[in-house]
Parts: sequence; structure tokens; C-alpha cells
Amino acid sequence: MPPMRTPSARPLSSSSPACGLRRAEGPSGREPRSGYHPGDGRSNGVPATKPLPSRGRTAQDWCMFAAGVAALLLLATPAVPTATPGTLRRALHAASVQIDPPGCSGVLAESNQIVVTARHCIDAGVQKLHVRFTNDVTRIAWVVASDEAADQAVLFLEDPVDVEPLPIVRRRQIPGTVLYFEGNPSRPRFQSARLDRIGRCPSLPDLPNALFTSIAGVPGDSGAPLVDVVAEVVGLVHGGARCHIATPADTLVRLVHRVLEQDDVHMTRGLGREHQGA
Repeated sequence: MPPMRTPSARPLSSSSPACGLRRAEGPSGREPRSGYHPGDGRSNGVPATKPLPSRGRTAQDWCMFAAGVAALLLLATPAVPTATPGTLRRALHAASVQIDPPGCSGVLAESNQIVVTARHCIDAGVQKLHVRFTNDVTRIAWVVASDEAADQAVLFLEDPVDVEPLPIVRRRQIPGTVLYFEGNPSRPRFQSARLDRIGRCPSLPDLPNALFTSIAGVPGDSGAPLVDVVAEVVGLVHGGARCHIATPADTLVRLVHRVLEQDDVHMTRGLGREHQGA
């Protein structure tokens, strides 16, 4: 985009446009005369221009009016919502969970009966796990869906919890975005991180859009959420301290919605007993 050039300031003359409007001019650039002077030797009997009826606004008035409308439109444009640091931190901590076994992390998302975590945290053949919330509430959860390529899994709680779930973001992420991270809630380390780039990670060869971040992860952080400024889940930790990788929200939201749309999954007590007897 070429640089904008600022014109040098100059006073408005009778021929200078004001907000795109020109003032009417008489012959030789003079303003029209406002009267009729028959036979005065100057007009040769031709009447001078009669004054135009006032339209109520001058060019300068229209300039001021347009500027006022523009200011009102700017004020009416909704700002991008943000959460205060304290609100964001409390929401993230309340929705974070520890999954036993094996001691990984996860987060309550989209529903008060849905927990999402990293798939590699769940041993093959395991169907039931214990989920511990930061308010010391514990729930039994069943593994109901997983995505091996994205290293993501969905757990369904036998009983809902009185905790506000975090939404999963729907918009495409942009490198350079600031994200927030707490890690395993048993040893929370609230920190801001940066989304460095999006691409392939050697440990996720079939996932083209892994999130490369600046998180300072440690063992046990796998499955922990990364959130944006409005506490929406952007990704789940995959690689801990070595890879700084998170798996993306787009595959996660599809996995969660697939679970919620299943006819055999009901938001009610006793889900675990139904699966156990199946």
C-alpha cells in the first residue's frame, strides 16, 4: 500500500472545495451580486444573480455533521470482548481437571458433563477414569470418543458438575496471538504464552495444523488447555516442555459435537451404568 501524502494546509478561498462542495461564483471568480441594478452601466441592463434561498446548512456545517456521524459509528462498533486477568484466571482454574490415572490434565468444555484431554494420556483398553476438579469434586468419566491423529479424547462424566465449562473457539488462530495457560491444576502455573506458528510436528505427522507455542510445560501438563483472552479453549497441550505443541481447536470442537449429537449419549445420571452393562 503506497504511503499516504498529507496535503499542505492552505486557507479556503471562494474557489476551494469544502468537504467536496464548491461555493457558487460569479464572473471572474467573484461571488454573485445580490441585487438588480437596471441601467447602472455595469450590468448593461442584465439583472445580477439573485440570492439563492437558504438551504439551512453551509458546506462547513455538512463537514461537521459528517464528522459527527463517523464518530457515532465508531462508538457504536462493538469492541472485541476481553476478560480481566483475574476473571480469566479463575475461569481457567475452575474448569481445569486432573485425570487419574495417569495424572494428566484436561478441561471441562462445552457442557458440564464433557471433559477433553490428550489421547496419549489414556492407556489402550481403558474405558473409565476418575476426574478431579479444583474444588475437590471427583467424578467418574467414560471415554466416549478420540482422535488419534490429533491426540485428543472426550470423556463423559457420569454426573454433571456445578462448574462453568469453557467454550471451544471457532475462529482460525493467527500466529503472534497471546494465549494463557495454567498446566496441571494440582500445581497451577498461570502464564501467558505466544502462538509462534502453525504446522506439522514430528510426533503428530497426520495433523497439519499443530500449534507451536512458547508454553513452559512440564510432565503432567498434557491435556491442559490453552485459552485466549475471553477464556475460550484454543488448544490442548500435547508435547509438554520439549515440543511446546498444542493440538488445535477445530478438530476438538468437531469431536465434542460428534459426542453431543449421538443418540445414545444423554445428559443424565447413569450413563456409566448403561455403558457398563452394554
